[in-house]
Amino acid sequence: MRTRAIVLITEGASPELIERWGPEHLPNLHRLRRLGASGPLRSDFVPYEAPGLFSAFTGFAPDEHGCFSYWDVHSPDYRPRVLDGSAGRRPFLWQRPELAGRRVALVNLFGTHPVEPVDGYCLSYPMRATVHACHPRNLPVLLAREGVRPVHDVTVWFTGGPKDPFVSAVLNADRQRADAALAMLDGRIGERPDLTVLNLTAIDRLSHVYWQETEAHSPVPEAEQAVLRAYRLADQVLGELLERLDDTTSLLAFSEIGFGPLRSYRSVNDALADAGLLTLGPDGTPDWSRTTAFEAVQGAQGVNLNLAGRYREGTVRPADRARVLAEVAAVLEEHVNPATGTRFLARAIAREELHGGPATDAAPDLVLEPADWRYLPLGDPFWSGRTNRMLQSGWHRRDSYWAGAGAAFTAGHGGPARPQDVAPTLLAMLGLDPAPEMSGTALTATALPAAPADAR
Repeated sequence: MRTRAIVLITEGASPELIERWGPEHLPNLHRLRRLGASGPLRSDFVPYEAPGLFSAFTGFAPDEHGCFSYWDVHSPDYRPRVLDGSAGRRPFLWQRPELAGRRVALVNLFGTHPVEPVDGYCLSYPMRATVHACHPRNLPVLLAREGVRPVHDVTVWFTGGPKDPFVSAVLNADRQRADAALAMLDGRIGERPDLTVLNLTAIDRLSHVYWQETEAHSPVPEAEQAVLRAYRLADQVLGELLERLDDTTSLLAFSEIGFGPLRSYRSVNDALADAGLLTLGPDGTPDWSRTTAFEAVQGAQGVNLNLAGRYREGTVRPADRARVLAEVAAVLEEHVNPATGTRFLARAIAREELHGGPATDAAPDLVLEPADWRYLPLGDPFWSGRTNRMLQSGWHRRDSYWAGAGAAFTAGHGGPARPQDVAPTLLAMLGLDPAPEMSGTALTATALPAAPADAR
């Protein structure tokens, strides 16, 4: 019997807020947990959307698929370039032979741009403006006939303006994406897909900017809180998807990251400059010929050595890498956060201590573990200066959730999960054999993974 799978990603959902708002505000999420299996989901060591989604839909950890941020961690000319689906060293689930003959509908997933033909539909996640963001090319026409006009995140960007227009635009983008997924799922624009994946990003987008509204003593009434509005929309969409469960259809909801409060970012480059490890030129940008180490791209939460042979003006000889790495780590671990008067980092960890897979070389040389997650590394200034990071009051955390219901799940049967457990779970939901080479484990009743190790 042919089975179908539905996936809903509620990107950025916090277990704390799910519990706080409970069935009163989030009836469908709590109903899903009662109906089926559920448990905590812990992200990779650095919680970030791009590597988490690559892990989820390849079935492999970052040190195997090679994605550690939205941007290349090691650009030879020091100018970070946006990654796309070709960056992964492992195929996405829908690219694997196991899914041959299975139709898919992919909505708003990082890694699906530039668009490649799939057996089914794809509304991609472009990181820049484009006129070709879907497959088939006439997909916008088909959706428009159903009154659906999807919006891409790149066109809804926070610039510090008024709250209401921005919040409304973010919520509308998720609503339109959900309506697009439902039109595909119901077969209103063509043959029904076997696998439907919908990524909602409003929780993440609004938590970055309006997390402060959720904190104790907030002057904003709960009903007016932007983040709650995003959760309620996600819960509404979940309810609509639950209505489509039947004897042959299962549903998995999860978030690859959680969320929590942010007080400020700290420029690691400033700390490196104070120690004489980074030198600024007259224009305020690094003088690479006199720089030993520098902060990696946003999301990678790390520091790179200016290694000769890897970078255009590398100054550190490969033979000296281990010694210089230890020196830089020691400097950073002594750096004091002026906001707290205590050390900024718990650890500066050599990537080899965290990763052992074939794509370890794609990670930053040092991975930074904050001592207080309310104070975080700023990231490479080229991109951090373009994303209004200083206007944010919330940032990612490692802990979120997963929950599944339908034929593939047994009520009350749950356990801890990692992002890479999603792909083998989807194979099981589709009635397909597991892929033994995947590092993830199916979250269905037949097998559950052990608790994830702290470093992974």
